[in-house]
Amino acid sequence: VPYDLWVQQKWITTTPGAVVDYEYIKTHIRNMEKDHKFKIKEICADPWNATQFMQDMETEGYTMIEIRQGMATLSGPTKDFREQVYQKNVIHNNNPVLNWATSNAITKQDANENIMLDKSKTTERIDPIAAVINSHVRCMLNSGEMDLNSYILSQDFSF
Repeated sequence: VPYDLWVQQKWITTTPGAVVDYEYIKTHIRNMEKDHKFKIKEICADPWNATQFMQDMETEGYTMIEIRQGMATLSGPTKDFREQVYQKNVIHNNNPVLNWATSNAITKQDANENIMLDKSKTTERIDPIAAVINSHVRCMLNSGEMDLNSYILSQDFSF
């Protein structure tokens, strides 16, 4: 995997050290917002190992949205995103990191035909496509096509 090339080409940003540096990530988000004049509406995150990061960002005024990594949360958005790709409704800038992660992605299915990405079935990274699916959870919820009350009362909703 040409990580060094992707860093050079600015497709990915690395954090210093051998573990995730959340201070670096917070600074990176603030810099991206300022440098590109982004108006960040909300930040979606998997709360696993990121609780303090999420609390810190909320303290700084960001709206943090937990995206639980389970069938109930991810099945509908995963199916919908896949269908949107098949219908050629998804356009991206040929990002090689996203292309690579997508090629590594494998789904798992339960007895009720719910699906989600399965990190245990691949030896390569799938984080970029997982992040896209996480954001698609919110896109579907905010599209106006989904009734929030119905969603909360459904089996698809989880904390």
